[in-house]
Amino acid sequence: MDTIDAATVPEDSLRAIIWTSFSTAFVLVALRTAVRAKTSAPTVDDYCIFFALTCLLSLCVLETIQLPSLYYIAGVLAGTAPIVGIIEETERYLLFQFPIVILFWSTLWSVKAAFLALYWKIFRDLPAYRRVWYFLALFCLLAYGGCLVTLTVSCGSDVKNFFGFATCAKPEHVWASNFSVWFSTAVDVFTDLCIMAMPLRLIYNVKVTWRQKVGLVAVFGLGFVMIAFAIIRAKQVLVEKMFVNLTLLMIWSTLAASISVIVGTLPALKVLITAHSRNSANRSNQHSAGGSKLTARQSISKSVRMGSISKEKKSMQGSLDAMGSQEEILVQHDVKPKQTVSYSEPGIAIPYPAHPRDLPDRGQHYV
Repeated sequence: MDTIDAATVPEDSLRAIIWTSFSTAFVLVALRTAVRAKTSAPTVDDYCIFFALTCLLSLCVLETIQLPSLYYIAGVLAGTAPIVGIIEETERYLLFQFPIVILFWSTLWSVKAAFLALYWKIFRDLPAYRRVWYFLALFCLLAYGGCLVTLTVSCGSDVKNFFGFATCAKPEHVWASNFSVWFSTAVDVFTDLCIMAMPLRLIYNVKVTWRQKVGLVAVFGLGFVMIAFAIIRAKQVLVEKMFVNLTLLMIWSTLAASISVIVGTLPALKVLITAHSRNSANRSNQHSAGGSKLTARQSISKSVRMGSISKEKKSMQGSLDAMGSQEEILVQHDVKPKQTVSYSEPGIAIPYPAHPRDLPDRGQHYV
């Protein structure tokens, strides 16, 4: 039977990956919060992102504490560490693995909730979309509960089996654990697809160019990145043999959770930065317009031909009309790109054993 190389990734490198991933997510969330503070007060989708970041922080802390036990178990499996102490280290590893899995799912589903909160602002005055939103929100809630239930019973009716040495290694436990992985991955991918597909009809009906529509679809389609991470992570758990590469499992879990927060932050951050930039541009144009009026008065007083004033006005109007862009469409229609997230997993068996009234004015942009 194949063994696991304990040095697949050095312990210090794995620790660096964990905290680099969290730091990247934290910086983007902080930047998003700072930009939004200049435009509006925090909304429900912001609080969902904050909760996802909190879950990610807790996840990274527990993973860091779990690292010594993980590398000891990997060393025993590879034959490079003494077997003495395997029971204590295995139970210590499993003690942290249970909350780590719950925090992982909580991070992913919090990002989903952030997108649903955003969609509510977009679809609240559209009855058909609102009914779909209710169904999707309820399904996501039930799916999250299903992930928790399948994890809890993956080692039998007594949840204490999850934390014991060789108490979750029977064939029925392996089957239940694999089912939990399949179930959580399936509902995660399905909900991501539903969240991505929900605004497609609205994008199709919006009066913009096809190029802009393709851009919007691409933004909402970023959820496929999270689906890819969900599938890759599942392959680290669903193996025919019971020897799971624990280091790669932790890497993909950390990356999937961190990227879910990052992807959930970037679309809103892009729109907020666009709105802030356009507000600055509007103020600049207003200042230029004031200067142009002053120049016009001076020109009239100096008997400059009226034709030159007419050309100046046309040039200014042309610059205003040229300000439309794909980002402007996102701001004006209160549409933010979505990104999902992905993932879940049970216990690891150690082998030892837009509405018109919502559209902003030209000088104001709300997200």
